[in-house]
Amino acid sequence: MCSKLLFMKKLLIVFTIFSSIYSTGSFAQDKTPAIVSKSFQNSFSNAEEVSWSEANDLYRAAFTSAGQTLFAFFDAEGNLVASARDISLLQLPLSLQTDLRKKYKDFTVTNSFEINNEAGTAYYVTVESNFTRLQLKSASYGEWDTYKKSRI
Repeated sequence: MCSKLLFMKKLLIVFTIFSSIYSTGSFAQDKTPAIVSKSFQNSFSNAEEVSWSEANDLYRAAFTSAGQTLFAFFDAEGNLVASARDISLLQLPLSLQTDLRKKYKDFTVTNSFEINNEAGTAYYVTVESNFTRLQLKSASYGEWDTYKKSRI
């Protein structure tokens, strides 16, 4: 039962991260708890253009560093839960690039990013074809799994 609860908690965190990476909602800097802001500054001292938002009990910092857009997710105690960044298809592991070309050759890739958390690194890609949108996930370096499927 404990492992199922832990799995559900991790799934909620991943869903929150996935859904909030491209959200446009804003969150005033003064509403971010000081402990979260301090933890962010300690972890990402070179961050620029920082903006904050909140979703499902996580605080999301969207920022740039070294010319790259990054996202960091913190809990209310200031613990870094995960970080994420947009990536190009060329930044995916070769096995995932190959699997994507082979299995989804009739789809167009609309976005791709990676998430790093305590479980490791996971890659996400959204592909679209005629009337279908697939959100794919791979925590391994071999194949894609359908994370979410929807009609366009």
